[in-house]
Amino acid sequence: MTLLRGLIGVLVALAVTVGFVQFLELMLANALAGHPLQSMADYAVVLNTVPVMIARVLITTLLAILGGYLCAKIAEHDEMRYTLIAAIFRVIAIVFGDVQGYIPATTPAWMLGVILVISTLALLAGGAVRAAAASLERRRQNP
Repeated sequence: MTLLRGLIGVLVALAVTVGFVQFLELMLANALAGHPLQSMADYAVVLNTVPVMIARVLITTLLAILGGYLCAKIAEHDEMRYTLIAAIFRVIAIVFGDVQGYIPATTPAWMLGVILVISTLALLAGGAVRAAAASLERRRQNP
């Protein structure tokens, strides 16, 4: 049962940190464009401006913290192991998605690196917060 919970936690973390982030980026680009986006090139132009890149880093970081926390919460045991697995799969998914063209807008390599480093650390931090809270709960239950 714990393996299943851990794998579900990993999938939830990936859904939040990859899927939901993409959805929010699309909404942000449409809101800032001022007109309906007609192509992926229009989408990339909006997403690759400096203010939007800063917003993307912040959004991705906050959702990575949430994803790490949820992964650890769902896993219940070995919280950091499953959070680390989620972080590894997330990096692989984003890098290969960008290389293969599955990610809708082309992000400059340096920006992709910044997002990956900061959000991966945030994902692990979210898992660490939940792991620390779970440790305190277990210690309180078994004095």
